[in-house]
Amino acid sequence: MFARPRLSLCMIVKNEIDCLPTCLDSVKDIVDEIVIVDTGSTDGTLDLVKKCASQMTQVAWKDDFSHARNIAIDMATGDWILSMDADSYLEKTSRFALLESIRNPDALACQLVMRNHYEGGECETFLCTPLFRRLPAVRYTGKVHEQVTPALQEIMTSDPRWRCETLPNVIIEHYGYLHQQTKLKKRSRNILLLAKALEDDPSDIYRRFKLAQALGAETDLGYKHLATALEALLKLPASQIRQQAFAHELLGNAALRLAGRNEPRKAIEICSLAESLFVRHPVTSFAKALSYYCIRDTASAVLCANMALATAWPPGSFVCNPKWLREDLYFLIATIRQQKGEDCLAVHILRKAVLEFPDSERLVYALVKSGIEARMPLGVLDEAARWLQSHDPDARWRLLCSKAANMSEDPRAAAKWRFLSRGSLGN
Repeated sequence: MFARPRLSLCMIVKNEIDCLPTCLDSVKDIVDEIVIVDTGSTDGTLDLVKKCASQMTQVAWKDDFSHARNIAIDMATGDWILSMDADSYLEKTSRFALLESIRNPDALACQLVMRNHYEGGECETFLCTPLFRRLPAVRYTGKVHEQVTPALQEIMTSDPRWRCETLPNVIIEHYGYLHQQTKLKKRSRNILLLAKALEDDPSDIYRRFKLAQALGAETDLGYKHLATALEALLKLPASQIRQQAFAHELLGNAALRLAGRNEPRKAIEICSLAESLFVRHPVTSFAKALSYYCIRDTASAVLCANMALATAWPPGSFVCNPKWLREDLYFLIATIRQQKGEDCLAVHILRKAVLEFPDSERLVYALVKSGIEARMPLGVLDEAARWLQSHDPDARWRLLCSKAANMSEDPRAAAKWRFLSRGSLGN
């Protein structure tokens, strides 16, 4: 049996004393060496690094993440590089699959799943490429949102035997955005670095897209950068668009914003392009559903919305937070059914939605409202009562409760809902 390739953990750190131990502990049994570049720690991180690292160095921070990461790569001696941030850790169940993947003689790199955690339990998932062979040509580029994918693509183009694997069961948990203050600080830093990068190279489509995301593509300035990135991407030949690791995500995001800004026909065109170049994706199906709804083609809107609900995230494509997407899809389908006077169908859809998202106020509220319109209030009030047990009913809820009580032919239920309408739940 062939010996396992050697794996080097490469990191850049600064003032990470609170989280670095968790990261190192998550990989200590699978990495052969730990290489750490410190960019100016003052909180005790350096002492920990000196104890744990196989190799370490201190460098001055130059507002350039690629510069620091490439220094770590240059110091490494392993056959493979695993690049991680201190505020992340490898999920325990992922270790075996990661080690098995680097035994593949044809694998140049591996895409792993990154889960960003936010306050309130929100979690956003996407694919990244932190695992790759240590080869001279594999270098990070970009001062911020640094990537090795351009270098990997160039290697695979010149030597087709190499390929990049997607490992959906290898997960890195990232909690650096868990606290709102930290999230805002990183966002401000990234905006400054991205703006500086675009001053140096205005043609950088990827970083213009990332700047749009950092600013918020729903804002006027963010949308302006998103539209500029889209325009530049669409000028490329189809073969080059396919080669851009971010292109599918850019097209999906642009389609969503176009639909929301009352440009539905252009959004549909972008979605069709994305599906012809890549694969059908829940986000593009959702954007098409919104767009068809805007042009009052409700049959096509429902068809696309149901397609989005049924479509799994394609392997190797971009991944976003499925919660908001599925919630919006259910709400859109139910809204269309209500507008068409199909209240019983709306109730059926919303029941299914509430089973999946029991804490969603808008879904529970829409369910009760649809139940009343369908003349079946008692059939949906259990969901409302459960939701109200942990929430204070506002004026909307009180009005809805009173209406349900007036329609009810059950005196006890009517009394209960009248009590609810005064602002608290009876036993």
